[in-house]
Amino acid sequence: MHHIIYMSRAAHPMSDNDLEFILRQARLNNEQRNITGALAYGDGQFMQIMEGEKADLDAVYEVVSRDPRHKGLTKLADKEISQRSFSDWSMAFQTLSPEQFYELAGYTAPNELNEQAHNLSAADNLLFQMMNTFGLTQRA
Repeated sequence: MHHIIYMSRAAHPMSDNDLEFILRQARLNNEQRNITGALAYGDGQFMQIMEGEKADLDAVYEVVSRDPRHKGLTKLADKEISQRSFSDWSMAFQTLSPEQFYELAGYTAPNELNEQAHNLSAADNLLFQMMNTFGLTQRA
């Protein structure tokens, strides 16, 4: 089992319809590949956590990296995990206020995480903070 966590900035402000379309696409694609995860959008930024088999995640991330609806894609984590954290969610979703998004991701800059590539504990902390934002129970 593997997970990828990334952040990006929307290429343009997203309407509710834009976000619903992205969510429908993600859920359909993720169900076909047995990928679970969560997506947050706020203050013009995305943060996503994807879980599944490495080959499937790599394929999806490649598609995500070419998606013109966002820019500044920054991978925060790409590593093996012992179990899924979002096993019941093909794609959990939450729109956040700018303040909530800052609280979720603002305490550590993506470039700081990149400098810590050998130690991704900061990215794991983002995962658990995101789980709390969604009101999901953390695993011990």
